[in-house]
Amino acid sequence: MEYDFLLVGQGICGTLLSRQLLQAGHSVLVADNGNPAAAGRVAGGIINPVTGKRMVRSWLAEQLIPFALTEYQTIGAELGVDLVKQCSILEFHATREAAALFEDKCATEREYLEPLSDDTSWQAYFMYNYGVGAVRQCLIADLRALVTGWRRVLQAGGNLLTANIDAADIERDEQWVYWKDVKARKLIFCDGAAGAGNRWFGMLPWSKDKGEALIVSIPGLPRQDIYKQGVSIVPWHDGLFWVGAAHDWKYTTEQPTAAFRNSVQEQLDYWLKLPYEVVDHIAALRPANFDRKPFVGMHPVHDNIGIFNGMGGKGCSLAPYFAQQFAAFLTDGTPVMEDVAVGRYRKVLSR
Repeated sequence: MEYDFLLVGQGICGTLLSRQLLQAGHSVLVADNGNPAAAGRVAGGIINPVTGKRMVRSWLAEQLIPFALTEYQTIGAELGVDLVKQCSILEFHATREAAALFEDKCATEREYLEPLSDDTSWQAYFMYNYGVGAVRQCLIADLRALVTGWRRVLQAGGNLLTANIDAADIERDEQWVYWKDVKARKLIFCDGAAGAGNRWFGMLPWSKDKGEALIVSIPGLPRQDIYKQGVSIVPWHDGLFWVGAAHDWKYTTEQPTAAFRNSVQEQLDYWLKLPYEVVDHIAALRPANFDRKPFVGMHPVHDNIGIFNGMGGKGCSLAPYFAQQFAAFLTDGTPVMEDVAVGRYRKVLSR
């Protein structure tokens, strides 16, 4: 069983990179254990150009968002599903200071931010006192449909191995990488949070980030946009909503917690006027890192071992763009952007 590429992991990174490599004509095998709690399967899929309490423009928003929109539309057409939706994030200001900051940012971010002139129209749904602003040109990516749809394509083409590959079981020489009866010219780790324990890349500056969300039924709430005040309410599958906002770097368990559920329900009880029902509670670890930029490229010493990982909470916007860049590098040597190239950590990886 010889392949050009063996990819470990079929989350959003493994999905998008394997598609690019297959379209370039390479032979590819993707090994994945189908973990239902992987970050890409439980993420809300929010792509937004302005983020955080201080309303800072997202890195490379002008390039990443249009590219992601086109890529998800293209893949959706291939899979026969809708993978992306254009929307706005409606910011329900919790304080006068938050409203004033939004107004100030509107002056410098006119392309993306807009105060709503009719800010009373949402009072049938929410309780708020300081107005509403809109973040425009946002997207919701259906990552679960992307990963499951592409998994079926891989299975049909004989490109999927349902297995958990431990980096300790991999052997290599100058020409090949070996795992059991599989050998490949190059191996790429797309294994999400598990990458922090990888024998080749574990010394990178990982900062794993736990996310949690409630899946909630809210009959009567319009589904065209995302709603935000402390937590985000995002249209989800089957008429439900994803409700979350957690970024926990000091987690003590990877499982959903009562503390998170209680905190979110307190916010919903205060803010949301409609009745709701919690139908699920999910959690996952995001593969974040300290400089908030991905790890993309081949190991500086072991040049047939690579990584496509470290997307953190921005994977749905970062992965499409950099999957294309990495595939171009692997196919014809076109360099990836220096800001994400794993070679920026050459010294620590060369120890």
